[in-house]
Amino acid sequence: MKFRRAADLPAEAASLRQALFLATGGGITIAGAWLLFATVREGGVTWLEVALIALFVVLFGQIAFGFSIALWGFLIRLRGEPFDIMRTIGDADPAAPAPLGSTAIVMPVYNEDPARVFRALENMLVSLRATGRAGAFDFFILSDSNQPDNWIDEECAWVSLCSRLRAYGRVFYRKRRVSLNGKSGNVADFCRRWGRRYRYLVILDADSVMAGETFVRLARAMDANPQVGLIQTGPQIVRGASAFQRLLQFSTHTLGPIFASGSNFWHLGGANYWGHNAIIRLQPFMEHCVLPELPGRSAAARHILSHDTVEAALMQQAGYQVWFACGEPGSYEEGPPNLTESLKRDRRWCQGNLQHFWFLFAPKTGFTNRIHIFFGLMAYLSAPLLVLFIALSAVDFYWKQKYAIFSAQLSLAADTWWTSQLLLLLTLVLLFASKFFGLLHTLPRARQFGGVAALLASSLLEAVASVLLAPILLYFYTKFVVLTLLGLKVSWKTQNRGDSAIPLGQALREYGILPVLGILVTAATLHWAPVLTLWLSPILAGWVLAVPFVMLTSSARAGRWLRRRKLLLIPEEIETPDILRTLDEAPPALVRPETLAEVPHYGLLQALLAPFANAVHISLLRRSHVRAKHREAYLDMLSDRLLADGPKALNRRETMAVLWSADALARLHCRLWRAAETELHPWWRRAMHYYNESVSARRAP
Repeated sequence: MKFRRAADLPAEAASLRQALFLATGGGITIAGAWLLFATVREGGVTWLEVALIALFVVLFGQIAFGFSIALWGFLIRLRGEPFDIMRTIGDADPAAPAPLGSTAIVMPVYNEDPARVFRALENMLVSLRATGRAGAFDFFILSDSNQPDNWIDEECAWVSLCSRLRAYGRVFYRKRRVSLNGKSGNVADFCRRWGRRYRYLVILDADSVMAGETFVRLARAMDANPQVGLIQTGPQIVRGASAFQRLLQFSTHTLGPIFASGSNFWHLGGANYWGHNAIIRLQPFMEHCVLPELPGRSAAARHILSHDTVEAALMQQAGYQVWFACGEPGSYEEGPPNLTESLKRDRRWCQGNLQHFWFLFAPKTGFTNRIHIFFGLMAYLSAPLLVLFIALSAVDFYWKQKYAIFSAQLSLAADTWWTSQLLLLLTLVLLFASKFFGLLHTLPRARQFGGVAALLASSLLEAVASVLLAPILLYFYTKFVVLTLLGLKVSWKTQNRGDSAIPLGQALREYGILPVLGILVTAATLHWAPVLTLWLSPILAGWVLAVPFVMLTSSARAGRWLRRRKLLLIPEEIETPDILRTLDEAPPALVRPETLAEVPHYGLLQALLAPFANAVHISLLRRSHVRAKHREAYLDMLSDRLLADGPKALNRRETMAVLWSADALARLHCRLWRAAETELHPWWRRAMHYYNESVSARRAP
C-alpha cells in the first residue's frame, strides 16, 4: 500500500521492523555473551566472572544495538524509505496552493549574541517570503536574558529588523520578568499567553537556522496528517570554525544520515523529540504535554531538565504520532566551539537523562519511548559501568595470572585464546562498522566533500580523533554520573558559541588530571599485569594526550588549516545555501561606531541616553499599577547613585531593577539631558560625548 498519510502505516510493518531491529541487536549481544562465557567457563565460573558477564551484556548490547541502527539505516539508504512522513505531502497545485495552518516560530534566547540571533531571524524571514507563504508564519523572540547589554541590544535589533523588513505584526519580542524553569518554562509561558492563536509551533535554538521551504513543508506535512503531533527534523551542524567543530560537522554529515534512517526504520511513528528544529501541534501539546514534577524536596529538584523526551512520550500517550523527518534538508544548527563547551552541555543532559529513570517503568509509557529513555540513560551510565568492568577484569586477570602456575589455568587460557580473539574482532567490527557504512554512503557524493582523496583522509582523521576523544568522555561522563547521583545539580547557563581557543593554563586546570591518571594506570598495569597495558593502550593514550588534543581541536587556526587542505569539508562549504550567508554580519542596529566599541555598559548607555532606544524600551515594559512607597524610594535611591557614581555603582541585579521600571527610566532620561556637566559623573560625560559623536557619524553623508 502506498504511504500517503501517517494513518496508512500498517501495524504489521511497524511490528516487523521493531522485531528485526531487536533481533539484530539482541542476536549480536547473545553471540558476544556466549563468546565471553566460552573464554571463562573452563575450570568453573566464579562470582566475579558472573558479574563481569552481566556487565558485558549491558555494555556490549549498547554497541550491538548501535550497529543494528547503522546497518538498517545503511540498507534503507540503499533502497529508499517507503515510510517517510514527508512523502505524505504530495504534489501541491502551484496555481492554487492550499492554505497552511497558522504557525508560530519561537526562538528562546538567554544572553546570546543579539547580532547572530537577529541576522539568522532576518535570513529565515526573507527565505520564507521567497516561498510566497510567509503569511501563515509569525516569529517570536522569547528572551530570558539577564544581562542589561544583551537585553537592550535585543530590543534595538528587533525594532531595526521590523522597520527595515516591514515586519511589525509578524516578528514579536518578549522579555520575561521571571525566568522560571529555563527554556521549557519559557515555551510554556508562550503557550499560555499566545498558544491558542496558532495551530503549530516550531521551536528553534538560538543557533538554529531553517530554510523557508523547510518551514512550509513541515506545516504541509502536519496539515496532511491530523493524527501527527510532532515532526522532528535532523539538523545538520554547519559553520564550524575550530577543529573540534569541523570534526563534529563532518561526522554529522557522513554518519548522521545513516543513523537517522536507522532510527526511523525501527520507531517510525514513535520517534523522539530533541527540543529544537521541530514542529509541534499546539492544541495537544498544551493539553497533554504539561511536564509532571519529579519526587524531590526543592522545586529545582522536581523540575525536569531534559523535557523533550518526556514531551514526546506524553504526546504519544495522548494518541498522537511523533515522526522523524530523517531526510528533510534545510535544517541547521551550530556545534560547540570546543570540548569544554560540549562537556558543559553534556553535564546538563546527563542530569536530565538520569531523571528519565522515573519514566522508564511508568505504566502508560509507550514501547518505543521506553527504548528511547533506556538509550538516553545508557548514553551516560555506560561510562561508569565500563570503568567498573575494566577494574573487575583487571582484578580477575591478576588473580588468574598469579595462581596460573599452580594450576591448569595456563593451558586452559591457551585453549580459549582463539575465542577471546574472535570476541575482540567482533567488538572492533561493531565499533567501526558505522563509520564504514557512512563512508560507503558518502563516496558517491565525494565531490561535495572535496573529492575522493579528501573524503578518505577526512574519514581517517575523524576516526583517529574519535578514538582519542572516547577516553576523555569516559572519564567525564563517569564523573557527571557520580556527581548527579550525589545530588549535585547544574544550572542553566549561557553557551559560549564564539570564543573557541583553550589556552594551556585552562587546559591544565580542566584536563590535567587525565595525563596523571594515564601515567598512574600505566605504571600499575606494568607492575602487576603487563599484558593489560596493551589492552588498555587506547584508553591510556587518550588520557595521556588529553591536554594537547583539547588545545589543538579548540583552535580556529587549526580549523582554517584543515579547510585550506580540503580536510573535513562539508557540502555547505562547497556551495553555501542562501540561508547560511551573512550570518556573521551584524544587523545595522548593532553596528557600533569605533568610539563606542569598547564602552562598558553600552546597553545602559542606549536605554538612558538614546531617545529612540529609551522610548522603545519603555514601550515594551508593562507598567505596574501597584504604587509601593518603599519600592519607589528604592528606585529613586538607585537612580541617584547611578547618576552620581556611574554604572559601576550598581550591581547587575540593581541595574536590572532600574531597567524594569518605566517611570524610573523616563525620569533618568530627562535628568541626564537636563543636568549640567558638573552634576554628572565623569562616565556619563564621556558617554554623552561618545553618543553625540556616533550620532554625528551616522548623520554625515
